[in-house]
Amino acid sequence: MGAWGHNSFENDTAGDWIWGLKTAKKSLLGKVKSPFAYPMSAIDKLLKSDLYIDAPEGEEAIAAAECLAAAQSNPPSDPPEELEKWLASLNGNRPDPEMLDRAKQALLKVRNDEQSEIRELWQESEYFKEWQASIDGLITRLS
Repeated sequence: MGAWGHNSFENDTAGDWIWGLKTAKKSLLGKVKSPFAYPMSAIDKLLKSDLYIDAPEGEEAIAAAECLAAAQSNPPSDPPEELEKWLASLNGNRPDPEMLDRAKQALLKVRNDEQSEIRELWQESEYFKEWQASIDGLITRLS
């Protein structure tokens, strides 16, 4: 049985996803490549979907939103080591307001949409209110 908890990184999908988070690197021209491209790809993938939102897609978007919140100096209480390394590489770079808004939209879609598998799974559990509170707290930390 895999890991499953109401906090953002307490599931196998988010644990696997965070391994793809790479530290910010400079291009050959000396400019820093966007360190937010990987998190935003998960968020935008979810936002572009008009179909049923599978649980893994929702879990990745939640983990990606955590990265943006952490880059806003609002990290989760127990951040994974990969997230801490990524944050250290940002050198003060922060996500722009549009990114934060898209992350909030994705979280609201995962939390509220009747077509969200992760929402359905949590509704069937005794920890639905804790999961909702976790998502609400993340939305607040993105602000």
